[in-house]
Amino acid sequence: MNFLIRSLTSFLYVGLLLGSLYIDATFFSVVLFLMAIIAQWELQRITNKKIILSYLFFPVVFAAVQMNPEYYPYLVGAAVVGCLGMLGFFSNSNQLSYSKAAVYFLSLFQICIPLILLALLGKSNPIYVLYFFGIIWLSDTGAYVIGSLFGKRKLAPTISPNKTIEGSLGGIVVATVALLYAADIKNIQYSWVLILLVTAILGALGDLVQSKIKRICGVKDSGSILPGHGGIYDRIDSSILAAPMYILLLNLFAYVS
Repeated sequence: MNFLIRSLTSFLYVGLLLGSLYIDATFFSVVLFLMAIIAQWELQRITNKKIILSYLFFPVVFAAVQMNPEYYPYLVGAAVVGCLGMLGFFSNSNQLSYSKAAVYFLSLFQICIPLILLALLGKSNPIYVLYFFGIIWLSDTGAYVIGSLFGKRKLAPTISPNKTIEGSLGGIVVATVALLYAADIKNIQYSWVLILLVTAILGALGDLVQSKIKRICGVKDSGSILPGHGGIYDRIDSSILAAPMYILLLNLFAYVS
């Protein structure tokens, strides 16, 4: 029954994201905005910090970049800096406590900016948003299946005890091979191989970063809005680090401008 509930929830979640992307880029942006609001509310709930101002991050930054496209490179740069900050947090073995400043940082760099970048990409190049979600979801699914079948060595037992090295590596391989095959591997450019690998790896790391945050807060799930999966904050975990670097690489290799 739990598997059925998880599967149905996943179907509806994926359908909402991809359906909104297909219907209209503005609708897709609104969906991501609502996700950002819910995820921030869940973050504030588990950290016991109430910060009303953080709810303005998404609309203000999104509108600023829409009205002034020259701000876009700075937004991508800020996103990369945020990624480095997240990796630094993950590598810190100390048990941290959450100040309001820390929650502001997480709201902006872990939730809003990755979703804003995806919303902007959806307006200009929606096919690349589809590729991004394909990498993330295939990697997650591959890691779950291969980890369940062959996983023996724990990846980060103190943070996420169910994740294994075999599962994580398997998920990265599954996502990369599947998308290369779908894109016609004979004609694929080497830059796309790099983009696929980096995105899949950072997706797995983003999952661990978010798991560490929840463990420090003493919770298993951030919420219950998605039956069988937890909260919205739980579902965007793999996009934390992956989306900014994915979009940076797309720009560096001139797939988008």
